[in-house]
Amino acid sequence: MTAETPFPIASDQHATEQDPGSKSAAAKLSLEHVLDDIPGILASMLVAFGRNGIKTVEDLAACATDDLLGWTERRGDEITMHPGILGDMVVSRKECDAIILQARIRAGWIEAAALTA
Repeated sequence: MTAETPFPIASDQHATEQDPGSKSAAAKLSLEHVLDDIPGILASMLVAFGRNGIKTVEDLAACATDDLLGWTERRGDEITMHPGILGDMVVSRKECDAIILQARIRAGWIEAAALTA
């Protein structure tokens, strides 16, 4: 795993708190409306996605869980924490996996029926 993410992480992640203006802030970031319909996505997540270049369902589908949640890298005795796009939010790895999976279904990359097979 490399320390690079496919989307640059914005330094201003304090706008990710849930507030009534989050939906309008997300709209101003020109996000695809279909992102609103993915189960588990909150308005504050939409703002974080938009600020980090994730504007379409395909952008979200291309993410790895580490892109959303963050990861730890170890080199010898040095440990480096890499924040994820949703790193300031209380979200689990399982929730991130589910959001990405739903985005991949909506993007047509996988079929929902394949999940039950």
